[in-house]
Amino acid sequence: MGNNWITIWDNTAEARIVYVSESITRLAGWEPEDIIGREGFELFHPGDCDSLHKVHLTNVYNEKMSSMVSYRYRKKDGTYIKVETIIHYCHDVLIGSNFLYDENSLEHRARANTVDEMFICQPDGTLEVAGSWNNPNTKQKPALDKNNIWKDSRLILSQERRFCLILNRFSPDLNIVFASKMATELVSLDVEKALGNPFFDYVKEEDVEDLDSQIDVAREVNMVVRLRFDWVIDRENNISEPVEAIVSGTDDGIIMVTRLAPRMFLDAHNLKS
Repeated sequence: MGNNWITIWDNTAEARIVYVSESITRLAGWEPEDIIGREGFELFHPGDCDSLHKVHLTNVYNEKMSSMVSYRYRKKDGTYIKVETIIHYCHDVLIGSNFLYDENSLEHRARANTVDEMFICQPDGTLEVAGSWNNPNTKQKPALDKNNIWKDSRLILSQERRFCLILNRFSPDLNIVFASKMATELVSLDVEKALGNPFFDYVKEEDVEDLDSQIDVAREVNMVVRLRFDWVIDRENNISEPVEAIVSGTDDGIIMVTRLAPRMFLDAHNLKS
């Protein structure tokens, strides 16, 4: 049996739950309808809430593609389990892959080595930054002020456009089971018509084998994998859009957060032979 589930929170100061996968029932006792719409912080241990507010602030402000935090999560019966959550920031929501915490497992080590930043909520209420890849785009920490991010709980910062897919991990074609609306704006995807379609319908044929093998790593080890490929918009007219994505696997689906790849142009006049 699996040890994980998916949660999607909005990007308000309260981090309200907008989606949770069914595996939470077996692991924490909650039915999805019990907690959808509630503040995410209601389900965290009171001793961890201050630290998790800081993590949420950092993720929203720096738009982290992948970070991980370990903390205590409240079950329906009032007891707590220790979990670690991989968080992907995706424009207007945060997508979390939640795992029962086991610091000695191979999967934990794989996740810890592939996320951008890792936090640990300590029992004494302190927050430990256990690992952080150097990211030149990360904004300076002194500017981290709740009032600079939210007004009346609503986000006031401009955000990079990204879209999220959830793929069926048990399908060899990785059929799309969820696509966020931003996919329409970025890659002209008709979200409603795309549901049920194979993910590889939107990948160039020569890239399918390579992408499949990379995604398989995320599927088998439940770790984070980074991808770059051309998203096929119109195969007949050979129209595509370069994108980069970050992928993590859970038993309830494969999460893919995608953004347009940055375009770099070289001035031929300034190149030296």
